[in-house]
Amino acid sequence: MNIAKNCLLIGLACFLLCAGMLDAQSYDSRIGTQRGGKVSFEPRGPGVLFGALDPAVKKWYVPQELFLDYSWRQWEYSNYARDPYQRYVNTSLEGGYFYDFYGNFIGHGWLIYDWRQNQPQQLGSGIFQDTRFSRWFNSVTIGGDAKGQYFYSITVGNRIRTTLTPMTFSKPTFNGVQLDFASDKYHATILASRISDPISGATREPVVRTNQTTFFGGRATFQVGDFVELGATLVNAHNANTALDLFGGDLFAGNLTNGQSSTPLTAIAVVLSDDSPQDGEGGTALFNHDMRIVSRDFETDEESVFTLQEVTRPGAEWPIVFGGFVRPDFLAADGQERIVLNYDFNDPGYIGPDPTTIVKVEFDYLVGNDFKIEMWSDRQSGRHDTPIPPLSPETIDSARPALATVRRASGNIKDTSNLQRVRFDYGLPTANLVGGFSIEGSDVWGFDFYGEWDRNKRFTQYPNAALFSANEIHKISSQDADAYSFNLSKQAYPWFFYAEGYSFDEAYSTTAFIVDSRGDVQYDNTQRYLYEFVDDNDDQDRFPDWIRFGTLNDLLIFPGWDENNDFINDFNQNDNEAVTNTIPDYEEPFLRYEVDRPEFLFGIDLNNNAWIDRLEDDDLTDYPYKPDRR
Repeated sequence: MNIAKNCLLIGLACFLLCAGMLDAQSYDSRIGTQRGGKVSFEPRGPGVLFGALDPAVKKWYVPQELFLDYSWRQWEYSNYARDPYQRYVNTSLEGGYFYDFYGNFIGHGWLIYDWRQNQPQQLGSGIFQDTRFSRWFNSVTIGGDAKGQYFYSITVGNRIRTTLTPMTFSKPTFNGVQLDFASDKYHATILASRISDPISGATREPVVRTNQTTFFGGRATFQVGDFVELGATLVNAHNANTALDLFGGDLFAGNLTNGQSSTPLTAIAVVLSDDSPQDGEGGTALFNHDMRIVSRDFETDEESVFTLQEVTRPGAEWPIVFGGFVRPDFLAADGQERIVLNYDFNDPGYIGPDPTTIVKVEFDYLVGNDFKIEMWSDRQSGRHDTPIPPLSPETIDSARPALATVRRASGNIKDTSNLQRVRFDYGLPTANLVGGFSIEGSDVWGFDFYGEWDRNKRFTQYPNAALFSANEIHKISSQDADAYSFNLSKQAYPWFFYAEGYSFDEAYSTTAFIVDSRGDVQYDNTQRYLYEFVDDNDDQDRFPDWIRFGTLNDLLIFPGWDENNDFINDFNQNDNEAVTNTIPDYEEPFLRYEVDRPEFLFGIDLNNNAWIDRLEDDDLTDYPYKPDRR
């Protein structure tokens, strides 16, 4: 068994309910003896009551401890009318002793929650959650302290309402650990969770995992003068394998798991399509394509680079291309048409390095118009069976493989004026990182403002079984996307001024893939294998509006429809649990003068669907602005 080199003990999340000592009771040396500021538990031998030593035939019934604690005399009459009944063993005597690694006494009580991370070793991530966590504390425990202007608290819960910023992290049901600090000038928060397998109930033993997805994040703010506050935010979710050294790779990029990298990759497919298929024109225009393959000699660690021409057998067609309309100078995919390029490393037309030695594959495409680029490989699993390469448009429609979107065009260009060279690497997603800064001002020369800029980095790694077996780092690739917003307002009665500016890249994402206990990911299963930093919660209640792993299905979604705060839909006030009613009040055969049809209400409707945006339930992340907008 490997000895753990790195042990991350979430010590603050290990709750020991220390026993309170009542002044009226004496425990002798059972909870230690105070000597010179230290508590000693050295044996002192049994104490003796002189009453038990009296030379009498009459039996001494009561144990000495109970006699001291309760003054019990078993031969006396018991009457609890005036003196209240006391438990047989006082609660302050329950629990156990806890010591650190060096034998120093920590406390006396119960272990409620414990999260340990030991690497490198199998089953190195373990979470223990006692039954008292849900029975006594209703699945949330809070501890805190303060001294002067400094305050801190630690919260462990299954459904914590937590927000860092609306563009980076905001969840109504965060399952994990939250540490907070606050002073007059500074504020800070740290979040941590094993999002791939959080514990919602009780466990008899720690639930241990080798393959996991871990989340950590934080935010810090500090006051500049009396009116301006600066802040910084960082959140990250990454896959990890506890058999690898924790600090041996990139902590932010994560690692490939057993299910992702234990089998060699032998086929890749690039799918080009129309990003706006409804108009039937101006789809992807493919002018040229190329690739580079990087292989490694694992005996000498030397790497070699091969181009597309060098790995294609003379006279053979490789990659195999299906679909597309032939146009002068380019191949087009308009409407529902697709262009599929198959890079099958087992195809006779391929004469490049052995697939087991490939550590990186780079693509270089010259495309234009309203393009959409997706990728697939035989290591990219989904809800359906993995199809046998090569893929064709018909195979994609019937087998429905899990495709991953790589690039999309900005806007709906149809005249190839956006002709560009797009370079991308193939890899399986391993991590998602979002970090940025914010500034907020209050009454600065009469103006209020808030600005935020964030950068999103999505990491992928090319799977190689030899690197995984040798516990070496895989080739890491990343894609960046930025988002920013700035609001400025001023109110000088009777005038009001407001201005806003924003930009959200289309690729900006706060979604991370999570692995199961086997290390597998179904990339098209949004309900089980996706974790959202920012949830869709249009009605801002306790539950997200969509279904993700570990969340409950919100059956009552009515954003902005409860202006009287009675937790009942304003458009259906006569609906309750005892007598259900599914007919809106404006359709009822009685007059409700205060209820108008939603289409008659005043408000902003940016998507022109005859439904006010503030009352609309969508299936999108609750960013302040929608992605791909400026």
